[in-house]
Amino acid sequence: MDMARAWTEDLAARRAFDLDVSEQEALTRLLVDALSIASAGAQAEGVRETVAALAGLGEGEVPVPWTDLQLDVPQAGLAMSALIHAWDFDDTHDEAVVHTSAVALPAALAVGLREGRSGADVLDGFVVGVQVLARLSRLVGPQHGMIRTAGLGALAAAAAAARTLGLTPEQLGHAVSLVLPSAGSRHSRQVVADSATNKRLQPGLAVQAGITAAYLARAGVSGPVGWLDGEYGIASLAATEPDLDVLLAPGWEGARLSLKPYPACRYTHSAITATSRALASLPAGATVDRAEVHVPSGAGYAMVSRPFARRGAPIVDAQFSIPWLVAAHVVTGRLDLRTVAGPDLLDPEVEALATRVVVHQDQPETSEMVPATVDLHTADGLTVSGTAPMLGSPQEPMDDALLAAKAAGCFAVAGVDPVAGLAAVRDVVGSLADVPRGGLDAALAGLATPNPFRTTTQETAWTSA
Repeated sequence: MDMARAWTEDLAARRAFDLDVSEQEALTRLLVDALSIASAGAQAEGVRETVAALAGLGEGEVPVPWTDLQLDVPQAGLAMSALIHAWDFDDTHDEAVVHTSAVALPAALAVGLREGRSGADVLDGFVVGVQVLARLSRLVGPQHGMIRTAGLGALAAAAAAARTLGLTPEQLGHAVSLVLPSAGSRHSRQVVADSATNKRLQPGLAVQAGITAAYLARAGVSGPVGWLDGEYGIASLAATEPDLDVLLAPGWEGARLSLKPYPACRYTHSAITATSRALASLPAGATVDRAEVHVPSGAGYAMVSRPFARRGAPIVDAQFSIPWLVAAHVVTGRLDLRTVAGPDLLDPEVEALATRVVVHQDQPETSEMVPATVDLHTADGLTVSGTAPMLGSPQEPMDDALLAAKAAGCFAVAGVDPVAGLAAVRDVVGSLADVPRGGLDAALAGLATPNPFRTTTQETAWTSA
């Protein structure tokens, strides 16, 4: 039996119910995190307009959480993905360097709602989507010009949708193979180079393609059998001979995911935490005049280490800039969703200090998420330092209090009562496995927002800046 067939058989048989205790716990935390951050998604630049544009295409059968809209299933998948990925606050697989929930959850949930599937079906699809995206990303490794969430997301979305639909292993394989032309783009990183807000839409476009492919496969449409290891299959992207055995290695990749403590590119996170530790040892009344940050060499870190400049949308400039993020933390004393969603984004004091934050890529080259060191230099010649790992990883997990605080910030930006919002999300996640067929609409009814398309003062400010 070839590897593609063996893997699709494994995926088609996967059930959330079969996860071990630690994996079940990771699943719960992942879903709570994704649904909480989605609440604030419609307030992000570009996402509100995107969801409104999708609504203009006509009503459908799928209710979109945190909005009052019902869309056709591919559009609903795109909308849900954009809401989750809107603030770059969603989970990250630190080794595979992908955001999984923004692909797997919308594909499974949109299809589940459209077809009246059970909550267990949605969970099974979600588990499969996470597995496919992380395992394929580990297989092909870093790719020039490719954000792997976008470049491989369509295959994962197709698998998630197919599993939610209960397709056979052969049909699941066809779903993934049919979407191959939508995969592997080496141009998806251009949005970061230009600080374009459509970065938050790229996973959703992959979801849209994947959902469509799953329905085509269910209808009997077939794709190329060499989608995985053929001459031009997805494994051909690997720089060296790919180890296909990684696809069938034991364990669920969801248990290896990191939940983000900060709404910024994951490569910036250890520098932010290191800044916090350095600030903790700063004498009272001392003023930070400049800072130096030490991170590894490598393309991922180079992307966030360049001097801060306004290249496109200010929010994207900020989220992908260690100098700006370190400066914002020093000036405001915090780094949360309000920092990039509120008036701090245009604070001239932050921007001025960012010009005096120098990043040295003087650690060994890597694409992995590793510790960073920050040296804060005061106006009177004192230097304080902090070194920190990537907080939020399975090795350095965020506790429940920090996750609740993160969720509360998202609900506040959404205009949702933080206590009620978190309670509603936890109720949905806690009961999802027991939701019968046809019951998903009612189960998700609590995920509502009073004014999903409101225009905030902050959006008006940075739109005209």
